[in-house]
Amino acid sequence: MDTKISANRQKKIEIVAGLNEKIARAKAIIFTNYQGATHKQLEALKRAIKPMEAEYIVAKNSLILRALEENKIKLEGENPLEGQTGTLMIYGDVASPLKQLAKTIKELGLLNVKLGIMENKFLTGEQVLKISALPTREVLLAQIAAGLKSPLSGLHRALSWNLQKLVMALGTVAKNKSVVTARVVKPTIETSTEVPISEPVAQPTTEPEQTQSENKGEIVNSEGGEN
Repeated sequence: MDTKISANRQKKIEIVAGLNEKIARAKAIIFTNYQGATHKQLEALKRAIKPMEAEYIVAKNSLILRALEENKIKLEGENPLEGQTGTLMIYGDVASPLKQLAKTIKELGLLNVKLGIMENKFLTGEQVLKISALPTREVLLAQIAAGLKSPLSGLHRALSWNLQKLVMALGTVAKNKSVVTARVVKPTIETSTEVPISEPVAQPTTEPEQTQSENKGEIVNSEGGEN
């Protein structure tokens, strides 16, 4: 009898020690109620989250609470883990395992989230499910990479276009310069040839008028003289 009690106690000590170690290195701890789920369904969840650096553990509430206390984590309430409890331990990226848990809950319609612990903060079941809707680390990195790439490609296009515009502008300036030069040179040649022609033309126009007036005066005078 004593041997049997000692064996059970030893087993509990080992379970608490294992939970203690897992809680200490977990980035997030999510407590769920798995009542109604079959062993096969729970095993499917365990296999799905294993590559995501997470595991789903089923243990008695008293043992979980003892392991939490040893890590200086105290849950509020008289019986915070009431009912059957399955604990999701997440050691890597939080988003992917939470998405898988939310997917399983939706498909089975059985599991529900009691509460969660993340970055030493307590979360309600509703808050945990909201976090599960956030993008995964891979998606965020892809979005960041795309965001960094877009400005660079836009800058490349802008620089290429500006260089093309500069070449086109220089070509236009050179073309216009040749046209303007031709237009400026042509009038200087014409004016240089017209200037000497205009001067002799102006003199005959005034002199004949004066000569005619003088001649008329002489005729008048001559006529007056004869009278």
